[in-house]
Parts: sequence; C-alpha cells; structure tokens
Amino acid sequence: MNKYNDLISDFYQIQEGFGYLTSFRLTRGTEIEGLEVSLQITLSKSTFDYDEQLLITFTGVQDLTLGHLTGLFWLAFDISDISKDQLEGIRYKVDECEGNVFSLYCSQITFEVLV
Repeated sequence: MNKYNDLISDFYQIQEGFGYLTSFRLTRGTEIEGLEVSLQITLSKSTFDYDEQLLITFTGVQDLTLGHLTGLFWLAFDISDISKDQLEGIRYKVDECEGNVFSLYCSQITFEVLV
C-alpha cells in the first residue's frame, strides 16, 4: 500500500457511522493562493443529534459535479487513488455513490471528528 491508499483506508474507518450531510461549503482561495478550490462537508451520525460530527475537507478540487443536496439520505463514498495517472497535482477521485450528491477530483483529503 502507499500513503494515498493508507489515507483512504483511514478515512473509511473514521467515516463509518457518519453519513448525514449537515453542511456543504465551497471556497476558492485568492490569486496569491493560486485560486485553489476547497470543499468542506460536515457529516453527522443522525438527522437530529449533532453532538459529534465529521468534518471532511477536499483541497485542490477539480471537475466538481453536483447532484441534489436536498433530502435525507446516507452519504457513502467511493474514493480512488489516481496518483499514478499523472494528472497535475490530482491524487484522488471521489464519488458519493449512494445518492449521487457529488463527485470530484482533488489533491488532498483531510478529516477530523468534531465533538
């Protein structure tokens, strides 16, 4: 395994139990920062209790495709290491595969549990 696959494996372990979308925030950096696009999403364990949430940040986002953001359904992710494809700075392909809420390519994924 490589470090990208290790991160994907760690993500799946942490993400288990978190699946309800509570926030979706798209930002673009300044020209000095290279106009880098980031997507932050927050997931909760239920639709009525937000005591513990998972914050996921996708950095260097490209080719973002959005589906429907409304509705109460569980988000499930299919993340692939595409670092060997030699796409400039792109390391991951991310598909939300349960409700087709979004898909994207990105250079970095970070995540943390918020209590």
